[in-house]
Amino acid sequence: MIVATTLPVAWLVARAAGLAAFGALTASTWLGLAMSTRLLPTRFQRHLLGWHRTLVWTSLSLVGLHVGALLGDPMLHMGLSGALIPFASPWRPAAVAAGVVAGWASLMLAVSFPMRKWIGQKTWRRLHYASFAAFVLALGHALASGTDLAGAGGPLLTAVAGGPVLWFVLVRILTPSKGRTSRQASQARTGEAAQEAAR
Repeated sequence: MIVATTLPVAWLVARAAGLAAFGALTASTWLGLAMSTRLLPTRFQRHLLGWHRTLVWTSLSLVGLHVGALLGDPMLHMGLSGALIPFASPWRPAAVAAGVVAGWASLMLAVSFPMRKWIGQKTWRRLHYASFAAFVLALGHALASGTDLAGAGGPLLTAVAGGPVLWFVLVRILTPSKGRTSRQASQARTGEAAQEAAR
């Protein structure tokens, strides 16, 4: 009983929920990038998009638990403004601000899914560039705001979470999309036709 009363339960719940939220966000980022690079079968795109959206909302739900536990921590004195407004936290304001901005960016992306038919596919895709910022900021928040990733834990998390993201980004940049390839082929055919006409 004495052990139970001395354990920092709120802090432990906050850290566990925060790391789980980052895990869900990382999985969502991996899946979104894999879909955008066409590495996964096209016939599964609808189901994968559903999983992608589910992972985002799962991450946000865990963020809610993370914030609630922090607000309930009697030692931290976070306050609602510190948990929702960047740089308003009295404790490690820059590190907490990174998490706050990542959380708001993730919420914006989650809300954009049902609004896609109103904002248009092109705008929706552009909004998803914010997912890179959300991932990087969430990683920075995880590394800088806690003590459980000290030592080798921090670089290990960065490699495991960030390595696939970097690889997917490189694949997306270096692999031409179908639209780009078709446009280049069309331009090449037009140029050849023009040269034939000039002869």
